[in-house]
Amino acid sequence: MAHRTEILVVGENPCRAAGSLLDRDAFVGRVEPPPAALAAFEESHPDCLIACDDSLPASLAAAAAEAGCPIVDCPGGTPATRGEDGESDDCSAADLADHVTAAVGGTPNRTRITRLHEGAAELVGVDDRTDLHQRVVDIAADVLDFDTAVLYFRENGGFAAAAVTDGAGSDRVPPDEGVVAHVAETREPTIVDDVESHPIAQPRDERHRSGLVIPFGDDGVFAALSTRPGGFNEVDLELAELLVTHGSQVDARLRAEMDLRNRQERITRLHEAAPSLIGAESESALYQRVVDIAEDVLNLDQSVLLMEQDGKLQPIGGHTDSLEKVSTEAGIVARTFDEERSFLVDDAEANPDADPADETVKSAISVPVGSSGVFQVISDESGAFDEEDLELVELLVGYAESTLDRIRSEEALRESRRVIERLHTTAMELGAVESEDELLEIAIDAAEDVLDLDMSKLDLREGDMLVPVAESGGISEDAGRKMHISEGIAGKTARTGESFLHTDIHSDPDSRPTSPEFESAISVPVGDLGVFQAVSTEREAFDEEDLELAELLMAHVGVALQRVRAEADLRRQRDSLEALFENIPGAAVAYEMIDGEPIVRRVNGAFERTFGYDADEVEGNSLDEFIVPPDGEAEAEVYNEQLANGERVQTEVERETVDGTKHFLLQVTPLEVGEENAPGYAIYSDVTERREREAELRRQNERLDQFASVVSHDLRNPLNVASGYLDLVRETGDLDKLDNVEDALDRMNHLVTDLLTLAREGKDVGETQRIPLDSVAREAWTHVATDGASLAVEADGTIDADPDRLIELFENLYRNAVEHGGEVPTVTVGTLSDREGFFVADDGPGIDDGIDPFDTGVTTSDEGTGFGLPIVESIAEAHGWSVSVTESENGGARFDFVTA
Repeated sequence: MAHRTEILVVGENPCRAAGSLLDRDAFVGRVEPPPAALAAFEESHPDCLIACDDSLPASLAAAAAEAGCPIVDCPGGTPATRGEDGESDDCSAADLADHVTAAVGGTPNRTRITRLHEGAAELVGVDDRTDLHQRVVDIAADVLDFDTAVLYFRENGGFAAAAVTDGAGSDRVPPDEGVVAHVAETREPTIVDDVESHPIAQPRDERHRSGLVIPFGDDGVFAALSTRPGGFNEVDLELAELLVTHGSQVDARLRAEMDLRNRQERITRLHEAAPSLIGAESESALYQRVVDIAEDVLNLDQSVLLMEQDGKLQPIGGHTDSLEKVSTEAGIVARTFDEERSFLVDDAEANPDADPADETVKSAISVPVGSSGVFQVISDESGAFDEEDLELVELLVGYAESTLDRIRSEEALRESRRVIERLHTTAMELGAVESEDELLEIAIDAAEDVLDLDMSKLDLREGDMLVPVAESGGISEDAGRKMHISEGIAGKTARTGESFLHTDIHSDPDSRPTSPEFESAISVPVGDLGVFQAVSTEREAFDEEDLELAELLMAHVGVALQRVRAEADLRRQRDSLEALFENIPGAAVAYEMIDGEPIVRRVNGAFERTFGYDADEVEGNSLDEFIVPPDGEAEAEVYNEQLANGERVQTEVERETVDGTKHFLLQVTPLEVGEENAPGYAIYSDVTERREREAELRRQNERLDQFASVVSHDLRNPLNVASGYLDLVRETGDLDKLDNVEDALDRMNHLVTDLLTLAREGKDVGETQRIPLDSVAREAWTHVATDGASLAVEADGTIDADPDRLIELFENLYRNAVEHGGEVPTVTVGTLSDREGFFVADDGPGIDDGIDPFDTGVTTSDEGTGFGLPIVESIAEAHGWSVSVTESENGGARFDFVTA
């Protein structure tokens, strides 16, 4: 069946010519008024529109243009055609049919367009470039009826077939030969009507007689081939361009998506590899990981890493056979390092800055590694890298820079710690030295071994002169000289107390180097005691860190030197003090106040002899525990509080000695008066003999007072009585009155006897011994006229006393009881129940109120002298006893003696 062209006639009143076309066998279609024409067009998809009366709606014209449907005008009875060339002619019905047929171009073109649009829609859904390329050439063969179709892309300097129709060859096309290369360069499509006669066409197959070549995207070429000469016309070119346009757009999208995926994958893989890079523990491990990641992760298989060593860039790693040929002093490497910026070189031969040592290198990426080096990726192909590759390499190098900074910082920190630790060890050694020579030796050794200052020296001040005292092994002995502090950098350091760093000695006007070879130096004060200097024969050999470490070392040296000198002075003073301390006549103690207690640190020989304790026994213990008597503890606490406040103490105290309790003049002086808990010295001067002499003098004075009182008062009364009675005897001759005189004289005799006892013996006792108390009490009873009184002895045990004085004590107590205890008193002697001692009691009337029985001369009896009980008190006190008087059980007097 012959093909029929479908038409849509649009008009309110179509002309006869347009209407008559529907009656012909070659045409089929319908007539629609303008309002309904668009819906009819979208429904029927006609091959051609016929517009009558210029009544074609704009929306319909636009839809026809988008669908590639030609429009033929037929105004009135004289229809005209409007095709792609925009021309119109008057025509009859037959002419109108010819115009429609020409506009449509026959059934094959219409069908090809429709199928091309359908194929283009299919291309949009393709998600693989290989599939896309194959689909493009398949559409060219199946839809556009091309005999052969090939899609080329640039590859390795030429063009390689990415897709071909079945059975077609896939020869590689050289980069600069034939129509393919020409179109790729000019980006202009070409129709070759006759391959054999074409000036640049180079047939790959003898069967191909004509061709059509169109640029495909940025780096591809589409070629259609025919076995017939003149096998392609402008319609074929237009349709092929439409196919290539759709295909290249989808290819660009797929390529962009693929590039994005690849970039994301490379970035992801780079980030995944970053921990291994960041975790590198050494520079060498870091460098190896950089080149490994460039190859394994970024697929950059040729790279080289250059790092600065000794002022020059040195290749230290890489994956390339030309490592030793890499240029480090010129070209892109030098610019990258000097300018610290990246370069992307597409064509090394065309780049004026590129200077590859290996001519096989065609392109490169060059990225600075901070200010320390350069990382390069190279290729033997031009244009091998793009901006994405550059970004990824910069990202890789960024990781490497951060890690390198971290590694170097950690290494610097470790080195700094090592130096600080060694300086700390040196400081401990300096703190332990005892001589200045040993200290200076340690200081210079530390400067050389710890700080790596192998040319250094120490000068110490002697007045206004700096005298060399020590130098390291790297400096000659004659390099230093004695100099005034007004000279040179050393003198300036000594005067100002400041440190100086000189990177160029000869440029400093204050410099006076002892050798012209010295180029740089550091100069550091050693407190105010001297100057340390280190020198080098190279400029800029020292930096701020060297200066800081030297200052730290010399700070320790200065403190240690001051300590050693102070300790030497202290030893001299201590030796003098030690001699003085040991030769003090009194007992001396060096003490330290700790928790309010005087802790003994040293005692002298006099202390050991006086108190009976060896130094080893008391040192480290509280002094009070050894020599303070129990009744003196409260007093000692008061003194300790004064000493803890840094006050001096000077007073008389009682202390326990090897000879018993003695009196001392205590003089205590803290080393720092006013300083709390300051250590100090205490000196005990024995004043017992002086005190005893003073006491004896007081007793003698008392006895003199008593004697004077007796002479002036007590002896005067009986003397007056005797004189009176003698006068009566003379006057009256009554000799009986002489009995009264005799009584008065007897009383005077008793008074004189007791007075002599007090005057001669007082409170003195002889040698004491243990004697039975009961026998002494009974013996004394036999010495007293008791006039019928009785004695009851209830005492047992012994007592330490002078026997004669104890008998005298009892005699006076017995005599007092007989004289004051009534007619026949009973005297009882017993031992105390609650304390160590004894008592003597009677059953008489007791002691009158308001009377102190121990007052000298006090008595209530005409027969008494008033001296008996004072004698008792003096004997008790001479033994160290206490005596008190109370009422006895029977209402009499009781005298209690506490003997311990």
